[in-house]
Amino acid sequence: MIPVQSIKGPDAESTDSLRWLYYLIEVERQAQIFNSEFQEAVKSGQDHRTDEAWCHLQSAMCAGIIVSRLVSFGQDPKPDGWPGSRGDARQKAKEAKKKRVAKLRNLLELPEDENFPIYQLGLLRNSLEHVDEWIDRALAEHPSAPASLSDWYLAGRYFVRSPESITKPEAVAGLRGFAPESGFAVFHTDEFDLFNVDLHMLKIRKKSREVQVVLLRTLKGRLLFGGGQLGGFEMALSRRVEGWAEERARLEAALPPAAPIDGRARLWLQVKE
Repeated sequence: MIPVQSIKGPDAESTDSLRWLYYLIEVERQAQIFNSEFQEAVKSGQDHRTDEAWCHLQSAMCAGIIVSRLVSFGQDPKPDGWPGSRGDARQKAKEAKKKRVAKLRNLLELPEDENFPIYQLGLLRNSLEHVDEWIDRALAEHPSAPASLSDWYLAGRYFVRSPESITKPEAVAGLRGFAPESGFAVFHTDEFDLFNVDLHMLKIRKKSREVQVVLLRTLKGRLLFGGGQLGGFEMALSRRVEGWAEERARLEAALPPAAPIDGRARLWLQVKE
């Protein structure tokens, strides 16, 4: 089943409601992904399953970034896809973003304080989506380069940071750590109270659903859906899944054992509480 959601009604009021309804559905969808994935991250972390916890946490944070981008101003949007010259396209994109953020904040009753935790998730793009750049910086030959890194781990009461960061503020301070019992996570130099973020996401979902009901009541007449054109796949699908599963199993079976990093290039520290 493929959803086709109307974004144009028979009058201006209905069209306006339909468009904001679409935004609200996306906000709720991404907030729900954050809530469910973060809950699984905490459960996995409490069971000391580091990789599994971080798989869920990374998924949660990506969804959180999308919510943040939908309701915060941040950087200027890209003009790609907008009609007109490059300058006109850039201006239209900026105006659309400004209108969207202001309206969604109003509909969802979000604060204007830019320190609001949901807005701050935008900082994650620097260390989560651009982790390749921080690794480059940490591994580069430079006087402030650290001697070791602590990354992708579960913490208790303390996060481990590179010793160099104490005396050299410009040094790499750390990468990714998560404390499931307290709900705190650190991404490079930014620390987040994710329990607090999770609760705010639930409040956003609640308000989004309430506003969606209100908007649906304003719709009048027959909504427009337009025509649709079905596109097919050129290749045969009869054994596509089976072929993929067989090849995947073959490649997984051929994986060599994990490299013996522990005890040689990586030590595990147990920090006493």
